Amino acid sequence: MEMIPLDKIRISAFNVRADEPFGDEEDQALVESIGSFGVLQPVIVRPVGDMYELTAGRRRLFSARESGLTEIPCIIKDVDDEETMYISLIENIQRKDVDPVTLGRAVSQVLKREGISPGKLARKIGKSKQTIHNWINTLNLSPAMQREIQCGTVPLRDALKVFNMKLSPEVEDTLAEEARVDGLEVFKKTLDRISHEQEKRGAPRDLLITRQNWGKVSPKYEKLKKRAAEASLDLDEYCKKVLAASTSKKFKLPPT
Repeated sequence: MEMIPLDKIRISAFNVRADEPFGDEEDQALVESIGSFGVLQPVIVRPVGDMYELTAGRRRLFSARESGLTEIPCIIKDVDDEETMYISLIENIQRKDVDPVTLGRAVSQVLKREGISPGKLARKIGKSKQTIHNWINTLNLSPAMQREIQCGTVPLRDALKVFNMKLSPEVEDTLAEEARVDGLEVFKKTLDRISHEQEKRGAPRDLLITRQNWGKVSPKYEKLKKRAAEASLDLDEYCKKVLAASTSKKFKLPPT
């Protein structure tokens, strides 16, 4: 281990979280901890000319700078770009507090750079192929839902249920807000209700957002009212015919 001046260390472009912002509550807590006790676990760097590139320990490096330190304990490893990327990825996977969305972004970056399959990546890092897919699938949810996953409001298991239901982004946003405001149990009950409606009726996605936002301003709701008017039906009657159309196909929806 060696103490290296902070101004001699830069973030490697192959660090899987190089472009992520720094400064949330969790980061500030680490800044305060390092300010009080110093950096207890060294970061990993690699020599590049007369500088060093950070391979692992991005939050510790930024926190050390924020807390006013001028140097940081380092383990120096002379590794190539690929090894740098995998060390960074594995360090994040091993962190207890890292969230599935962050991991999804990290593995997606590796897959893109390496041009390998999720199965091959899974074997290289000692995870199951399904785990890799689960992390990546969180990236297909709405930004609001992703934020609640990152905050820990929505567990991965429930997030994957939302993903598999193939809801519209508007419905996902509504569910995310419900989880944040009303809590996980209320969120789960709403999710179960929508799932039951899908299984029972094959309800169209446009109808689901109306059920979530009834009485509120919603582009989907306004669009549904417009469709009802174009069909010369009141909204209740139109919704009944939409439900019937999802199975019998006797009622032709007006074009969007």
